[in-house]
Amino acid sequence: MNALKITHVLTSSLRRYFVCLFVLLGFFACTISAFAYPRTDDDLIETTCGEQGSKYVLIAYDTIHGSTAEVAEYLGNELCDQGLRVDVLLAANADDISAYDAVIVGSALYGFSWLADAKQFLRDNQATLSQLPTAYFVVGASMYEDTPANREAVKRAFVDPVINQYPNITPLSVGTFGGAVNFDENKYNFIEKIVLRIVGLILGYRNNADWRSWQAIENWGEDLAGILQAERK
Repeated sequence: MNALKITHVLTSSLRRYFVCLFVLLGFFACTISAFAYPRTDDDLIETTCGEQGSKYVLIAYDTIHGSTAEVAEYLGNELCDQGLRVDVLLAANADDISAYDAVIVGSALYGFSWLADAKQFLRDNQATLSQLPTAYFVVGASMYEDTPANREAVKRAFVDPVINQYPNITPLSVGTFGGAVNFDENKYNFIEKIVLRIVGLILGYRNNADWRSWQAIENWGEDLAGILQAERK
């Protein structure tokens, strides 16, 4: 087989791969949120840490199977280690944000979008958030590799539309982190199982995968703490 023919075969294979992937993702986006199982109490984490009198930060997050909740908790502990006081709350339970000096909003990426409660939190609090130091983070399989190119692509695809929708809220920083798949512990519906198995074939995992870089989360939290500490209270 000559070089031209090999190139043609590879190009055709890549084209089929990307066509199939986008069809799959399109199907996933249109159907998965309608069939997702409700979150369980085990998926939700709400904590408080830090000293009274320190700059007071809210981490309001939305999760689907619990991995984003764990990221929010880890981030909260890092911020407290840096001298801040932090509440980690499910976004739907963060009713009054007037007491906070800064807010971090995080969401799992699900069906090409932020989760509903995270988006509702932004809608309900956009006037207050426009006056507060605010940061965003997202968690999803799109960050299966933590590279500058992936971080920029995920920000462009999933964070910039939110920034454009709420232009009065200017995030001080944006964190993009990998998600996790765990067939041993999480209850996935039929559609999720099909999608995640196919993604597993593409990305090379069988039952479980965890793309969260705790070091990257820690580094982002440390950098963000420095920014927030420098903001006037």
